[in-house]
Amino acid sequence: MLKGKSVGIIGARGIGKIYLREILNLGVKKIFILGRSYKNSLKIKSELDNNFSEKVIPCKSLRELKDKKLDLICICTPTNTHIKFIKKFLKTKTKLIVEKPLFDVEKLSLKEINRITNLLFNNYSKKIITNLPLIEYSNSIKSKFNINQKKIKNVYFKYYTSGKNKYDNIAIDLLPHALSFLLFFFKIKINEIKINRRIIKKASWKILFSFNDIKCLFDFNQNINRKKSILKSSLNDQNFLRIQKKNITRYVKNDEYIKSGKLIKKIENPMSKSIKKNLNKLIKNKINKKDVELQKNIILLSAFLLNKK
Repeated sequence: MLKGKSVGIIGARGIGKIYLREILNLGVKKIFILGRSYKNSLKIKSELDNNFSEKVIPCKSLRELKDKKLDLICICTPTNTHIKFIKKFLKTKTKLIVEKPLFDVEKLSLKEINRITNLLFNNYSKKIITNLPLIEYSNSIKSKFNINQKKIKNVYFKYYTSGKNKYDNIAIDLLPHALSFLLFFFKIKINEIKINRRIIKKASWKILFSFNDIKCLFDFNQNINRKKSILKSSLNDQNFLRIQKKNITRYVKNDEYIKSGKLIKKIENPMSKSIKKNLNKLIKNKINKKDVELQKNIILLSAFLLNKK
């Protein structure tokens, strides 16, 4: 899929390392990486096996990476740096896949959030896409368990991770997951939402709200010492639990399953599938109106649920 294309990754540790291995598996000839330091980038390269390390070229600076005039850049740095890197490439021909959230809304007013959203999607909608793997996870639930979304009246989304965010920052990090899950099944307008209750603590963030007679609860928790993330969702009275099993024989991080009652269904790794789909859309210039609206809705709904004014 990436044959003949030049690709760069900014932030090749953590989630960026998953991008690196996914992209190498997609047949790219050369991939350029920019870590927190050149030493860090060299270490990442050294951790790959010989067949792959030959294709990886560490860069010493953002200027060096930009001068490569790459086809694609993957931005996998902390959220508060996303806009800085996005702006560096906005007026170039390089297309961007950005890890969620697309940008940090923590210190921004609703007016500023709208201004940035309009800048990105009114002027550059064909060159930016947010990676939202929960879309693929939601699609697997619907297809594997024959969900009739017209009958859904209650939604519960629980995500407990090993992140180190606190208070509202937990929601900033995890709302894109929950909202992409919800927006897969429903079209939601802000003026249809009634917020019943928010519960915000140091390590947890919850919100109970409703729209069009559908009740919804988001339940987030982050604990840096948590060994395994917990992703559990419910549609009406049907529960779904994500199960991940490490697979050290392949470059995909985990084998993935969904458990509902006594049924356990294997699914394609949502992260892997999402990266491939989004790269394909960027390469083939197939970002459509639905993709743009989804990204805008997640940003604006996040701001609303966070009570941004």
